Amino acid sequence: MPELRRSIGLVGAVAISLAAMGPTMSVSLNPQAIAAQVGAAVPTTFLIALIPLSLILGSFVVLTKRRGTAGSVFGLVGADIGPRTGTAAGIWLIGAYVASAAITALSFGIFTTTLLQSFGWNSTPQWLPITLALVVLPVTTFLAGRTMRTLGHALLVLEGLTMATILVVSVMALIRLLTSGGPQGQTVDWSAFRLEGVSAGAIALALTFALLSSAGFEGAAALGEETREPRKTIPRALIWTIVLTSAFFIFVTTVAVWAFGAGPTAMEQFSASGSLPATIANLYVADGVGDFITAGGAISSFACMVGAQVAAGRILFALSRSGVVTPRLRTLSSHSTPVAATVVAGMIAVAFVVFAVVCTGAESFSAFELTSDVAGVVFIGAYAGACAAAARVLWRVERDKVWAALPVAGIVVLAIVLALQIFPLPSGWELIAPTFGLAVLVGGGVFGRVRGGRAQGAFSQ
Repeated sequence: MPELRRSIGLVGAVAISLAAMGPTMSVSLNPQAIAAQVGAAVPTTFLIALIPLSLILGSFVVLTKRRGTAGSVFGLVGADIGPRTGTAAGIWLIGAYVASAAITALSFGIFTTTLLQSFGWNSTPQWLPITLALVVLPVTTFLAGRTMRTLGHALLVLEGLTMATILVVSVMALIRLLTSGGPQGQTVDWSAFRLEGVSAGAIALALTFALLSSAGFEGAAALGEETREPRKTIPRALIWTIVLTSAFFIFVTTVAVWAFGAGPTAMEQFSASGSLPATIANLYVADGVGDFITAGGAISSFACMVGAQVAAGRILFALSRSGVVTPRLRTLSSHSTPVAATVVAGMIAVAFVVFAVVCTGAESFSAFELTSDVAGVVFIGAYAGACAAAARVLWRVERDKVWAALPVAGIVVLAIVLALQIFPLPSGWELIAPTFGLAVLVGGGVFGRVRGGRAQGAFSQ
């Protein structure tokens, strides 16, 4: 049976989770949607999101402490609930990662086009971001099949440098706010943490965007067979990823709200920003500095594409090795990486980009929104599977029975988030996203029921 090479430490595992999550892209684009619901209380929303996020994180920690597997939820859920449920969860997570690769390919195209326009190329055609997305995906697919130790460090550098740049800009903006104030008299305003006048429904909807900003944090769980001491390293990597990125989101969005101002008019400008860090850099550091942030957004998108395809390829490899899908996908490269499965994941991502483009009339921002919405729906299914498995693990241990309520609460939260993503039903092409996402969940469940039994006996401690 083909085996993966153990060459990854804690740093490499964190790097893959960061890459699959794409915090730079998330902090550039998601807070605007949150502000549309709760106004200036964007940082508070990220703080509240720590509660349900901790429930999901705790479930993955419980499971990854028990076993390390290349199949992520396929192996983790399959071992504790059954092969059919594990197969369904694995299919869902593959779908989510493929959608993530499509999302970040489109964001790469959008960021790169924006950068070209800032350099004076004002005649960029509408199809340029889409073309760039389709061109870059095969490149990241190739890189996802490289040696994991080297690739992990490279991804950490790509994402880490961009996050560091955003933090430096945020600190500089904060210093100016504390000393001379902003260009329109903005200053530190703690009302950004208040929820006065905000309805419960608006808070709940804003939480969906905050939670989806952290989707992909579990990417390291797919590296259980390539990580040294996986039962220690993977849980630590997941915890560090959430701690670092949550602190990053809260700090950057707090400064961003202060930098724009907490008033209604200022928050309208906040919501209309194409990239929060880039706008803040231009306003508070110097004209043109935002271009470096925009370039960083493109780099972060590139890293996220690689991370998503790395994770999807590993799960598909595990399914193949277990006999659930064709054995051709368990082929390893000379680097001991599942190259065949990774290529298939990349091909599906390209097809999904084309699908989104056709559905939205070749409008890159709309295609980005469609792929994002699909990913959100499918991630919820995979996370619910992990929570269910963790609840069953804890319930089996007499002294831990009471703790089983926590992952069950995580399932309830995920169900609420799913309902908020679907209802009220949109119209036009926007209806395609929830419909397609639900189709993936149903299709994955049917596939798991029909084919999952072939993985019987494939799960081990």
